[in-house]
Amino acid sequence: MPILREKFPQLKLNLREDLTANLLSRLRNRALDFALIALPYETEDLRVLSLFKDRFWLVGQESDRSITGRTIRISNQWSERLLLLEEGHCLREHAIQACSIAEVPNTKGIEATSLLTLVQMVASGMGVALVPDLAVKGGLLSGMSLKARPLAAPAPERTIALVTRSTSPYMNEFEAIARVISSTHQKSGNQSATE
Repeated sequence: MPILREKFPQLKLNLREDLTANLLSRLRNRALDFALIALPYETEDLRVLSLFKDRFWLVGQESDRSITGRTIRISNQWSERLLLLEEGHCLREHAIQACSIAEVPNTKGIEATSLLTLVQMVASGMGVALVPDLAVKGGLLSGMSLKARPLAAPAPERTIALVTRSTSPYMNEFEAIARVISSTHQKSGNQSATE
């Protein structure tokens, strides 16, 4: 945000966090001009600019002996312990795809409504979770007795993208903002942008 404000001082930014489906609905209804989302997600008629890849980390308690080594290979062994966000969150779908597990009904009644709640559930010993690189490097785990391990190659990942209506009158601004976000991510030492 500070870099966007610096580059575009006249740009008025109003931020709204919501489920991807709600954001895209608001975008199509012209209540939003742009949306920053994670792919894969069905975007149909929208203009999509991929910005960068966001890999997943396996997060568990520091005392969890099953999370050892430099990298973790995801397999079905994790599916029974894997905590997920509630239905409707794209991160839930991304985690399920990352583990190559079938969607199963939640018989334990354990689901989180936010990434922070999910991580707090892991900290309380309820299981493990897949957490995006952006959240791990953004300090989400700070102050908790948790460890994060990168996943073995080919590590599951999602793509962060900026989307707008294909008929948007702000296409130049859309492309300029996408370039700034992608460039900022690259300069921060993260993975390079994708086309």
